[in-house]
Amino acid sequence: MGTAFADDVPTQVNADQDGNPIPQAPDDASAVLSGPVHPEGCPPDPSVSITKVKSTFVGDKSKTVYGQSGITLSVSVAKGHTWTGIITYAFKLSESIIVASAEETITPSVSYAKTTTVSLSGSWKVPASQKDGWLALGSKGYSFNWERGSYNGGCKWIVSNHGTAKLPALSPYIAHS
Repeated sequence: MGTAFADDVPTQVNADQDGNPIPQAPDDASAVLSGPVHPEGCPPDPSVSITKVKSTFVGDKSKTVYGQSGITLSVSVAKGHTWTGIITYAFKLSESIIVASAEETITPSVSYAKTTTVSLSGSWKVPASQKDGWLALGSKGYSFNWERGSYNGGCKWIVSNHGTAKLPALSPYIAHS
């Protein structure tokens, strides 16, 4: 009819003896990234893999000036001026694929081109302690390595194209060295 224990309450599922929940490892199904699964059981094919991301200044080559020690450098730009990032690759492909992957992986503010929304100018004197210097319009952005590929039947990643990129993310910015 009953047991000799006064507390004959069933133990809560996933609870320790003290009633607190036991931390659970994710199920195998939820540990896999969402998306299609390769027929061979390999990870899904990413279109572009992005690695070695670093914050950097992305300068406009047409708005960069150079000078030696003691020279005052200046740069100015009108509202509406556009400059682009730099993408290198082994074989020609659409830059939009790399930019879209960077937007998804790094930040949505990354783009291939930026346009100034204001007119601005700046000047800087190359210090005596420096032999040469530069002053440039550009923006803070990101540099990274990228590769495009797919998995073969043996689940080995095969690279079909690769390169580097330096893309603007914020606009505008004047830097010097």
